[in-house]
Amino acid sequence: MNTGLIATRYATALLDFANTSNSQEKIYNEAKQIIQSFLNFKTLRNTLDNPVLALSEKRKVILLAAGGSTSKAVERFVDVLLENNRIIYLQSIMLRYVELYRKQFNIHSGTLTTATPVEAATEKRLISLIEKQTGGSVEIEKFVDPSIIGGFMFEVDFIRWDASISAQLQRIKHDYVEKNKRML
Repeated sequence: MNTGLIATRYATALLDFANTSNSQEKIYNEAKQIIQSFLNFKTLRNTLDNPVLALSEKRKVILLAAGGSTSKAVERFVDVLLENNRIIYLQSIMLRYVELYRKQFNIHSGTLTTATPVEAATEKRLISLIEKQTGGSVEIEKFVDPSIIGGFMFEVDFIRWDASISAQLQRIKHDYVEKNKRML
């Protein structure tokens, strides 16, 4: 069976349950924590795939990856995945749940990369501007990358604004090289 189809079915079922129990945001935060755990701990996938590890131990690992004190809904959902031998799809399911949740609540995700930490007032103005453009709310991940020298790079829903000094220098270099090619 298609992995995407399995993830979509389970994620949709989880979101439907979250909607009826009014626990969407709690489950959303736990899903994001599980996704982050998969990113931070590369061995998590191997641990869950290990056939020797007991299901009860896998359950403990997953609940710990979800932040420790998880909701009853997520605990029961993990139990269902373990019972149905679908735990290998956990990461895909959680990614799909986050995607469905963001679509339902019109949440746009983005990244802001700056050369130095950005001031809170500047960040608020930027988020406000994007929220006006999108008509929804925006979740921002911030990164500091000194290699961009100055300015910022901002990406929301696969649209990228690159106002970094390094990008401007690259454009100047490219233009200079192109002009010199034409002169020869």
